Amino acid sequence: MTAIIVIGVFGAAIIGLGTVFGGPIVGLILGVVAIVGVFVWFLALGGSKTTPGEVTREAHEQEFFGPGGPDDPSS
Repeated sequence: MTAIIVIGVFGAAIIGLGTVFGGPIVGLILGVVAIVGVFVWFLALGGSKTTPGEVTREAHEQEFFGPGGPDDPSS
């Protein structure tokens, strides 16, 4: 949910800045691009047929460099 809010605020800021510095037509173009981008994003998420839980369950185990290495969580 937070990601959607952040993307919405970012999109609104880009559209607002485009309108202020480039004129209304640039803001309109950026708005249309943002709407189409969100629509394509939701279509891609809906078409993937994979839930976020399934993605995390299918993730491979991380391989560490070795004991005491920079990526060793126990050191």
